[in-house]
Amino acid sequence: MRTPKGRLQMVEGTRSSDSGFTLLELVIALTILPLIILIIGNGFRLGMNAWEKGEQETVWTQRFRVLSGLLSQQIKSAYPYIMEVEDEKVAVFEGKSDSVMFVTSLTDAGFGGFKWVRYSYKDGTLFLKEGLLPDKKLDDSITGDEEIVDTDIEEIKFAYLSAEDNEWKDSWDYGEKLPGAVRVKISHFEPFLITIPMGLAQKKEELESEPL
Repeated sequence: MRTPKGRLQMVEGTRSSDSGFTLLELVIALTILPLIILIIGNGFRLGMNAWEKGEQETVWTQRFRVLSGLLSQQIKSAYPYIMEVEDEKVAVFEGKSDSVMFVTSLTDAGFGGFKWVRYSYKDGTLFLKEGLLPDKKLDDSITGDEEIVDTDIEEIKFAYLSAEDNEWKDSWDYGEKLPGAVRVKISHFEPFLITIPMGLAQKKEELESEPL
């Protein structure tokens, strides 16, 4: 029995279309595939960058807690230790925008007494230098080798609160009393305040009555 010619052509055309991709479909597939790969790659890259940034933020937060805790503990213990500087009795506390030097009662258990502490920031590094008191050559002792506390710090800045006029100052010289508080800015974190107990912000007459 013969198959009609038109029906035979229709069957052959159906087989041809089911046998594989056409050239147009192949071109479209080859065009879309790189785009899909690019989108997936960018998504993966963004995810990795977000993860790395999160890790860096976590590490920086921990470093900030350590630094702020260290500075807070020692500055809170600042003591108005009296020394004679240029024939005048003054409380030992000197501060600049990038450094602070003071006397603290926090010393090693084996020594007791007082010690001077100086923190200074330069070129992304926080340095520490300290020594026991009394020290008749304090000005010379402050200079010299310093201990590195931390590195790769974007910024550290100090400011000092004057209780008399209730204003923040960029520096604090040897004088009659200690500042009421110290404000510390570390990198991109919000500045934090370190309040010095008001009982230590004494008048010059009170300080001079204390033993050297």
